[in-house]
Amino acid sequence: MKRILSMLFLFCTICAYSAGHWTTLKIEDHQSQKNDIRSICFDKQGDMWVGTCYGIYKYENGQWLAKGPEKVYIETLFIDKYDTKWAGLWDGGVYKCEDNKSWEKVKGASPNDCANIITADRKGSIWVGDWGGGAVNLERKGDIMSNNISSEVQNKEDRWVVYKADKVKLGDNSILSITADAKGRTWFGTYHGVSVLDNGKWTLFNKQNSQLPDNDVYSLSSDAKGNVWIGTCDGVVKVSGSKWTIYKKENSGLVCNLILSLATDSKGNVWVGTNKGVSVFNGSKWITYNVENGSLPDDRVQTIAVYKNKVYVGTSSGISVWNESSMPDK
Repeated sequence: MKRILSMLFLFCTICAYSAGHWTTLKIEDHQSQKNDIRSICFDKQGDMWVGTCYGIYKYENGQWLAKGPEKVYIETLFIDKYDTKWAGLWDGGVYKCEDNKSWEKVKGASPNDCANIITADRKGSIWVGDWGGGAVNLERKGDIMSNNISSEVQNKEDRWVVYKADKVKLGDNSILSITADAKGRTWFGTYHGVSVLDNGKWTLFNKQNSQLPDNDVYSLSSDAKGNVWIGTCDGVVKVSGSKWTIYKKENSGLVCNLILSLATDSKGNVWVGTNKGVSVFNGSKWITYNVENGSLPDDRVQTIAVYKNKVYVGTSSGISVWNESSMPDK
């Protein structure tokens, strides 16, 4: 009997409920900061790692395990091609873990010790978006070379290069989002527009010189066709070559104009996270999932990850998982 009760408790903790094609996962089965999901990623073994407002957790062998100190606000989590785990802390800087056990602080990766986003470009080079400290790039080139557009800090064999708005065309020094597109360009979202780095050249797009509907760019994503999706405080933009298409609540099925997160799945569907649920666009139709229709544990969608034909929607109260095979046909 005890074994049955234990298994039932574990099931309730891992899977709070299923609604249609959705399954909801929670680290704890009650209201908890551990369920406030800030970032989701997967390691080489296919295990899920999540960054929360209370620390880092890994789903392993049917249970959630703390991977590092708890009571730590994790703003971003990233796993690179070497399976190294990178964590950006709010008011704590950047840490990395190479052995799945110990974390070390990375000197020079976050000038202001507040990392909003960590990711990699198409070449696998690590980028850190700092709060007020600019865009920081890891170059493994050994000796420091001086130049007039960056400041550099040596950390063992690594060289961190910091790009700031007074030297390059960044909207400002608070980098909120980063994505790399299919053409090898890297995009940076800020409070004053979106910047593109293409073969060493920086270009800034904002409300004044483009069709960007709002200068606050909280989220970015790129799809397999080379399109870039820009999430702003006033709608989402699809950039396809030189064509910009604006989607808002007023002209589409988007549930809300405040865009917090973006992702594209293997079928080309675009997932748009807002503070009123997640809207999915398949190129012709929009569908919204939220608390009201029973699909999500919370309407604030803070992060979205796609892995092996499933979409993981991270909210402030847990993760909802969607099987891509259930998406309506275009």
